[in-house]
Amino acid sequence: MRCKRLWAIVALLLLTLLFAASAHASIVGRFTLIKSQVDLLKGGKIPAMPAKVQDGVEPGDVIRTKSRAKAQLSMVDASVITLAPESRLAIADYHYNPARGERRAVLRLFRGLVHTVVNRIIKTEEPDFIMETHTAAIGVRGTDWYTLLGPNSTGVYLPRGILGVSSNLPTVPALLLLQSGHFTQVLQGRQPSLAQPLTPEILRMLEQLMDTGLTGGGLGFSPPARGTGAQYQTPLTLPGSPEQRLLQQTIPPVLVPQHQTAPPVQTVPPPVQPAPAAVQAGPHGSPH
Repeated sequence: MRCKRLWAIVALLLLTLLFAASAHASIVGRFTLIKSQVDLLKGGKIPAMPAKVQDGVEPGDVIRTKSRAKAQLSMVDASVITLAPESRLAIADYHYNPARGERRAVLRLFRGLVHTVVNRIIKTEEPDFIMETHTAAIGVRGTDWYTLLGPNSTGVYLPRGILGVSSNLPTVPALLLLQSGHFTQVLQGRQPSLAQPLTPEILRMLEQLMDTGLTGGGLGFSPPARGTGAQYQTPLTLPGSPEQRLLQQTIPPVLVPQHQTAPPVQTVPPPVQPAPAAVQAGPHGSPH
């Protein structure tokens, strides 16, 4: 009897260790910086729990920073994700296998401003690190960029690296390859705007907003209005460069080659030649 009880205890301990190991294996990043109140919604579900330094995050988790709060995550692939105050980000998917050179990372930004640094480049045909927003999809090739959400737009600011930026709608297929030192905006249902130079003034604005939040920086951002999907109202003119308005121009649409048929050839009938006059015979049988 005592032997059976001992074996039951050993089996229970083994199951506990296996469960803990599997839970630990699903952790894809940890908090390395917490400032003020940061919430972690496990599996994206309430109730939210206060996040602490070294807490782990898993696919499906949602991170939410409150006013004047800030959070930074160090991921398993050495990528670093920093959330400004008043931001909300989901770890939709995150898989990394360094031995096989595989990565599949999908982040979804619902609100605010996020600074992302992808340090390791994995050579693949398709982007293996993707940021999704309510208007855009951003494919990453090893880079350092800011993503800023407005009511009906996404601002993508790229100090270094290269990004593939497009609308989140499959019916808007145009892709903009954004190069270092440029930015673009993606309006709802539109193609990305033409790339514009990322000036030092704009970069300083973004760095300031990372500490103050969108409404705390005194730069013209206002709280979300009703019906805007909980997005902050952004100024029409970029702070720090009042002469440079955000261009609403879009990339010319992709023209799909059309198979044209040649117009039918109309044949014109040849002109009717007049018949030669009949030769009349004279009274003695000779022609006149």
